[in-house]
Amino acid sequence: MPIANPFELGRAADRSEEINIIPNRWGVINSLGLFSVDRKTQKTVLVPRTREDDVLIEDRNWDERNNTMKGVQKDMLPLQIPHYPLDDAITPQDLDGTLDWSAITSGGNNLLTLDRARAAKMERLRRAHSTTLEFARAQVLKDGSVYAPNGTVVTNYYTEFGVTRQEVDFELGSATENPIKKPDAVIGQIQDAIGGGTVVTDIVALASPEFFNDLIGNPFVVDAYQYYNRPQGGELLSGRLDNNGFGLDKRYRTFEYGGITFIEVRGSVAGEKLVEAGEAYAFPLGTDLFRTYFAPANRFESVNKPAKEVYYFEHLDQKDSIIEIMTESNFLNALLCPSAVVTLKSSD
Repeated sequence: MPIANPFELGRAADRSEEINIIPNRWGVINSLGLFSVDRKTQKTVLVPRTREDDVLIEDRNWDERNNTMKGVQKDMLPLQIPHYPLDDAITPQDLDGTLDWSAITSGGNNLLTLDRARAAKMERLRRAHSTTLEFARAQVLKDGSVYAPNGTVVTNYYTEFGVTRQEVDFELGSATENPIKKPDAVIGQIQDAIGGGTVVTDIVALASPEFFNDLIGNPFVVDAYQYYNRPQGGELLSGRLDNNGFGLDKRYRTFEYGGITFIEVRGSVAGEKLVEAGEAYAFPLGTDLFRTYFAPANRFESVNKPAKEVYYFEHLDQKDSIIEIMTESNFLNALLCPSAVVTLKSSD
């Protein structure tokens, strides 16, 4: 049944389904399962560190004193968990005479209800927290720094561990330099960084579109895959790669080269790219070297209890005039072995 046309008096119109225009939600890091979740009861985390060197036993004369074992170095890395609150509210004006765009029909009550308004607010708030977590994880992979734009927490894991970010230039713009040895250099650096006792399932690199296109368009790479008997060889030559594995959707392209799976990441948040142009960030999967620590909310019901990822609170004022909605997420992304992340460059 048609409804009245608000743009043309006395005429009728049919209504289509609602269109929601929202930014792309890039959740590639979350999909990879790179960061393990650790729910803490306090706002400070102390990470014990034990530094141990290999020992080679020297020979001694039979009448000399025996060699003695050197001790290990132990210390604590103190980490403060940032606080990310986000509030909203519902007022009577939000509902008064307001149509529910998602439920308008040709008949019946189409006015927005409190439950529908609350659900819409909760969805937007939850999306904001999810986007912030993804962006913060991308930032710590990018340069080792904790996302805290207001400076409440200032932490960079390369400074904390006293190491320098390693870079490997693939020289993909060169017509004479074959990049086939570059992945070996990356994997070697990651192996040296993580040492023994750590199981790695994959080596992955999040690549900017510029790096990804330079890689798959490099003449040496194209020539190597011309007769490559795998699906991605045909995809490379036909002009469009697929998202082979890792639970990613069709927005992503992946390409395995030299033992590294490159994932194209086109996303940005508020104008900031998740991966800088011409770069890629390589790291190991399957380890416990990347963690997200969550802290409890600053509420009596949450204090000293294992944290939740996101908190949601409501308060109706005594005048029955506003419902305050208060949310917060308190987290810190940690690189417990920052040398295990390597920056890849694409240059001439």
